[in-house]
Amino acid sequence: MVHIYDINEMITEPSYYYRTIALLLFTVLVSGCASVNYYAQSIQGQFEIIQKRQDIHSLLGNNKLPNSQRKSLETVLELREFSIKQLRLPHNNSYLSYADLGRDYVIWNIFATEEFSLSPIRWCYLIVGCLDYRGYFSKSDAKQHAAKLKGQGHDVYLGGVSAYSTLGWFDDPVLNTMLRWNDIQLATVMFHELAHQQLYIKNDTEFNESYAEAVATIGVIKWLEQSPDKNLLSEYIQSQSQEKQFISLVMRYKTLLTRLYRSKTNKQQLRRQKEAIFEQMREEYSVLSRHWKKKHYAQWFSSGINNAKLSAIVTYRQYTSSFLEIYKKLGKDLNRFYSLVISLSHCKQMKRIEILNAEKTNFEC
Repeated sequence: MVHIYDINEMITEPSYYYRTIALLLFTVLVSGCASVNYYAQSIQGQFEIIQKRQDIHSLLGNNKLPNSQRKSLETVLELREFSIKQLRLPHNNSYLSYADLGRDYVIWNIFATEEFSLSPIRWCYLIVGCLDYRGYFSKSDAKQHAAKLKGQGHDVYLGGVSAYSTLGWFDDPVLNTMLRWNDIQLATVMFHELAHQQLYIKNDTEFNESYAEAVATIGVIKWLEQSPDKNLLSEYIQSQSQEKQFISLVMRYKTLLTRLYRSKTNKQQLRRQKEAIFEQMREEYSVLSRHWKKKHYAQWFSSGINNAKLSAIVTYRQYTSSFLEIYKKLGKDLNRFYSLVISLSHCKQMKRIEILNAEKTNFEC
C-alpha cells in the first residue's frame, strides 16, 4: 500500500524517511560490501533529494523567483492537474515540490552487454526487482563501475538521467535537471514517471518502460490537443513519426546483429562484421534523416554505437508501438486501455510478450 502524506508535513517532519532508510540499511547488511556500498550511495542520493525539496506553491509566492523558473513551475502544476483529471494517473503528492540538486543529471545509468550479445546484463535490487541497468547518484562512481565492466570485455553505455520514479515510495519532486527542457519534454517525463507509479511489474524492464513511454505519448497528445497553438501538436506528431522510423531502424539492426552473434564465425571476424553493421546503420540513418528539419538522433550516432547503446533503446521502446496500437484498437479509451494493461500484467512474461507482439485486445493468460 502506498501511503499519501501532506507535502508540507513531509518536508518539515522527515521521521518517516529516517525509518525507511534505517530499514533499508538493516536489510542490506547481510549482502556483502559491494551491495552495502551500492545501497548506501542510493540511500544517500535519495535523502539528498528529500532534504532539498521545497513546496512549489510556497516558491511561487516568492517575488524574487526568476520568471523562467516561475513559468516552468507553473507549468509543472498545470501538468500535474492534467495528469490526474485527464490521464487518470496517481493522485498523490508527487511533483508538488521542487529540488535543486545543483547538477545536470540526478543519476547516471549504466547499460552493459557481452561483446557479442544484445541481451543486457541484469542487476537485482530490493523492492523493485531486477532491472536492465544500474543507476548511480555519483557520476564518478558510475564511471568507475563502467570502466570495470569495460575491462571485463563488456560493451558499456553510460548516460545521464534527468528524472526517475520511486514508484510511489516517496513523493517525487520535480528537479532542476528536468526544468532545462521545453514544456513538451517536461510533460513527457512527468507522465512517464507517473505511469510507473500507476503500474510496475517486477523483473520486466522492457514492459515497464515501453508502457510508461506509451502513456507519456498518449498524455502529451491529449495535452497538446487542448493547446491554442495547433502547430505544437503537428510538430509533435511529426517528431513521433521520425522516432518510430528510428526505432524501426534500431530493431532491424538488432535482428541483423543477433543473427551474426548466433553464427559460428570466429571472434576476430565477428568484431569486423559487428563494426561493419554499425557503420551500415549510421549510413542508413543519414539517408533516412536527410530531409528532417531536426536531426534528433545525430548526436546518438556521433558519440559511437555498441551493443549496450542499442540495448538501452530496445529496453525503453521495445513494445511502445504495440501498446499504442492496442490503445487505438480500444477506441482510444483510457479506461479500457488501463484495464487491459492491468490484465496483461497478470500474465507470465512470455505470454505478455506474445500478446504484445500480436497487439491483441482479447486474450487469456
